[in-house]
Amino acid sequence: MAAGQTIIIKKVEDDGHHDHHGGGWKVAYADFMTAMMAFFLLLWILAASEEETLEGLAEYFTPSLSAVSDGGAAGLLSGQIVEMAGDVAASDGVPPNDAPELPDFGTESPLEVFDSRLRDKAPEVVVEYLPAEAAPPSAEEIETRQMAQAAAEMQERVERRDAELDAIEAEIAERIAATPALSDIGDNLRLDRTPEGLLVQILDEEERPMFATGSARIVPQTQALIEIVSETIGDMPQPLAITGHTDSLPFARQDGYGNWELSSDRANATRRALIDSGFPAERISRVTGLADTVPLYADRPEAPQNRRIGLLLEYPEPGIAAVGRPR
Repeated sequence: MAAGQTIIIKKVEDDGHHDHHGGGWKVAYADFMTAMMAFFLLLWILAASEEETLEGLAEYFTPSLSAVSDGGAAGLLSGQIVEMAGDVAASDGVPPNDAPELPDFGTESPLEVFDSRLRDKAPEVVVEYLPAEAAPPSAEEIETRQMAQAAAEMQERVERRDAELDAIEAEIAERIAATPALSDIGDNLRLDRTPEGLLVQILDEEERPMFATGSARIVPQTQALIEIVSETIGDMPQPLAITGHTDSLPFARQDGYGNWELSSDRANATRRALIDSGFPAERISRVTGLADTVPLYADRPEAPQNRRIGLLLEYPEPGIAAVGRPR
């Protein structure tokens, strides 16, 4: 070594960073994964168990005063005693069959329990099917429906008409019964229902004529009947037709006045009596004298009942054409 040279010594410390690592971390990682798996299984068991099972499990692991006093030797943990004959009995005298059944937590069929829980929680799906568009009705179906509807409407009108005519007849009969002067002329009034409406007829009797003999002068009893009819049907909208009739006995004066003139005069006298009692004149559709051409008793044309006045309340049945009204 040359004189005067300085010797330098360099000390290098190895911190071990470049050495190969050991396998201790793998053990820690495996423990961590095992713990996570156990935690997952615990959560799955809790989710797959029924509420009653969880309550029973919680009660089983919850210490009670009786469990503390017995020191764990009573109840489910009391143990069993095997007798000489091989029978098994509980130490506290409770038969083994009374022991509560512990849940298996899905160990026998875990997938079935898990699937049942999923089925219980699955939302209910309601499928609604729209009705198929109905085919348009055929011409025959339309005609059948229209005929059925028309028949129902006609039946309704018939029932309404009959009900109103019933009310008219009942009111006329009640008014006549309430009038003492008309108590003995019940046979002189006749009510008939015809296809054209309600026909009120005032008839002559042998000893009780409705008009003076051979004239159009109305007797008081006939006037009272006309007023009752007028007051009963006066507010109704239907028109009224008046017809005069005579019997077949010849009646002629020197001036040529006969049954035709007499029946017409009596019908017109009835019209005036109706108007005087308050019946609207515009509702009278026609006044006709028919003499003896339409007898009430065709086999007895000379009978006094053929001498009559007809008051037709034109209330035709549904479907019947309106009666002609000659002017």
